[in-house]
Amino acid sequence: MKKLISLLLVFCLAFTAVSVLAEEDDYDYLAENPDAKPFDSIWVAADGDWRAEVYMEDGGPKISVIHKLEGKRDVWEYTCDLKDKTLISSPFGLHYLEDISTGNWDKTYYEDGEAQFSINEAGKLVWADQKEDAGKGLEFDRIGSFCGTRWMKGADIEVIFFDWYDGEYDIRVYQYGKDREILKDAILKGTYDAASDTVTAEGEFEGEKPMTITFSYDANHHVVWTENGQSTVMEYSFYND
Repeated sequence: MKKLISLLLVFCLAFTAVSVLAEEDDYDYLAENPDAKPFDSIWVAADGDWRAEVYMEDGGPKISVIHKLEGKRDVWEYTCDLKDKTLISSPFGLHYLEDISTGNWDKTYYEDGEAQFSINEAGKLVWADQKEDAGKGLEFDRIGSFCGTRWMKGADIEVIFFDWYDGEYDIRVYQYGKDREILKDAILKGTYDAASDTVTAEGEFEGEKPMTITFSYDANHHVVWTENGQSTVMEYSFYND
């Protein structure tokens, strides 16, 4: 009898663990915390040397604050939760110095940082660093979630949202032939509109007419290419540089 009770107890514990894991897998942080949606973006400070990257994950918002230095990046990383329209970090914030060329950490400053993030009346992200007050005086502008992503328009055109420079997106467009041979390429400059969460970009393939393209996200978070009133949903690109 004792053996049967023990087996039943083990089964119940295992079933409970599986149920908890299933619940965690199904948990959608944004669905449960819709007030966190305005934070879900990449943000840049006016001088362009500071960037805040906010990503919504099932366990809560993950935030990286990055300060570009000469050949280095100063990085603060936090896991947060939403309280009264403010993102409040756990007490395990990480601050380290990274070599840009190698990606190696040169130095770890601490692993017990705390911070709060809010959006002020002007729509700017404000970082309150409670460890060093590193965010004092900084305000970040929203630039959407396009930066660093790669998309395929059909089988032969790749769009890379390369980076953000001087208030604009730098976007590379490549048309490929067989064996990934580049047939033609274009560099587009795109401005971001926070109200519509879209990028309007202009540029041209060499020898062709200038083009104006609006990039947006659909309900499945795929980028949509709209040109001359015609829209195409693009697919993720898994090609490496």
